[in-house]
Amino acid sequence: MKSRSHFAILSLAFLMCSCATLPKEVQRSPSSTLDPDPTTTLSKRVKEKLQGKHDLSGFHPLFSGEDAFVARIASIRAAERSLDMQYYIWNNDLTGNIMTAETMKAADRGVRVRILLDDLNLGQYEKALRIMSLHPNIQVRMVNPFANRSFRIFDITRLSEVNRRMHNKVFVADSEVAIVGGRNIGNEYFWASEGINFGDLDLWAIGPVVSGLSKEFDAYWNSEIAYPIASLTPSQKVSEDDLKQFRDKLNEAYQKALDTPYTKGLRNDKLLADFASGDIEKYWGEAHVVYDSPAKFKEDPKDQGDNLQSQLQPYMAGAKEEIMMISPYFVPGDQGVNNLSEKVKKGVHVTVLTNSLASSDVSSVFAGYKGYRKDLIRVGVELYELRPRFHKDLIKQKKSLGSSGSHAGLHGKTLVFDRKYIFVGSMNLDPRSVHINTEMGVVVESAEMAGKFSTRFKENLPEIAYELSLDIDGDLQWTTFDDGRKNTFTSEPESSWWQRVKASFMSLFIPESYL
Repeated sequence: MKSRSHFAILSLAFLMCSCATLPKEVQRSPSSTLDPDPTTTLSKRVKEKLQGKHDLSGFHPLFSGEDAFVARIASIRAAERSLDMQYYIWNNDLTGNIMTAETMKAADRGVRVRILLDDLNLGQYEKALRIMSLHPNIQVRMVNPFANRSFRIFDITRLSEVNRRMHNKVFVADSEVAIVGGRNIGNEYFWASEGINFGDLDLWAIGPVVSGLSKEFDAYWNSEIAYPIASLTPSQKVSEDDLKQFRDKLNEAYQKALDTPYTKGLRNDKLLADFASGDIEKYWGEAHVVYDSPAKFKEDPKDQGDNLQSQLQPYMAGAKEEIMMISPYFVPGDQGVNNLSEKVKKGVHVTVLTNSLASSDVSSVFAGYKGYRKDLIRVGVELYELRPRFHKDLIKQKKSLGSSGSHAGLHGKTLVFDRKYIFVGSMNLDPRSVHINTEMGVVVESAEMAGKFSTRFKENLPEIAYELSLDIDGDLQWTTFDDGRKNTFTSEPESSWWQRVKASFMSLFIPESYL
């Protein structure tokens, strides 16, 4: 009888929670990107760098995690009028707290701050964001939020809606400087983690491309899927006292963070001053901002019109000599294999780098990919999988920053076409990115940047990745070259028994369309 009572109570709780809905009448004060102010320091520096460049934009690739972090901190500190930040994940950790503290400092000196986050990964950080939004210069909006704030599992009744996530990532300071690419905000993206650290790529950018990125931000910020964070929990009030306590705790965490080996290693980094001044190596080229419309959240996955995939299709179709594809999650499907096969038949050299089982952080996606490997190799695709360790030079660099985590995972999303066009952004090459989540990125037309990236990529492949091939019996084998010595593996290298069993099990049950 007692168990029946418990069941009844749980059932009632489920019904009450599952009936939760998002607020109907939400005050969304429309706002847009501020026009560049020629009197700001960033505007003056950018104007100087753009002289004689006409319609070209300037880019500096951020290969290392430390460079990516320094670029953001330098840009926040330099901002005088506005900061717009759109991310899928903002972790409550060392680097996340430093970013938050620097953002608060910017708001205190009068900078207008707009923070746009996906709601999936907030966790305990939600209250901090609600408190931050009390600041008169800070606005926070959540994209496609869960109706049930405390028990999100009950949103399973809205699965088709909450399954869609905003995966976009962009940062804009004073409408003059932008950072776009694959990184979220968190230790593992900036090489500050004691566990796994991700290899990724962002672009620091100036020039006309920045207004295109700001247009993307405004489209999401002013859309009906973006909710002011206070509107989601109107009964949970926060006060000025909460803001004061938050400041005190944040300042304490900030001071501790500045005393860590990681931040000490960055503090005297010349790069911090170089980013602040803009005196860094830049590649110049025409750039096109590509992104999914926020309307993708409401559309049928099979009828999405001018989405990001269709915007990239002309570059794929137009490639005549070479295509390089880097994606942590790679699930091509039968159609994708056929498309790559047709390119190979036309003489296009296709190279793919993705995660190995040992380096992957999402076993379910690897499970969806593993069955396509033999077909890809048979049609002539050159296939590589990342080894779960950093390049030896990067390990030295990480140790100098006080980070002992040497387990590597691939997180960058980059495409290169004919060493002329390079795409850098948030889109993985899997069904979820194509049909479910929203994504964004930049296509840069620069033979110099695309060519140098391709050369660097090819030179590093033998050390950072396994090359996959088929033996005489048609079975997979993995080859590495260490100090000129060839090593061959006949099963998923450097993976555990449990990883292999889990991937095989998942491949039987998880629908590919959800990967």
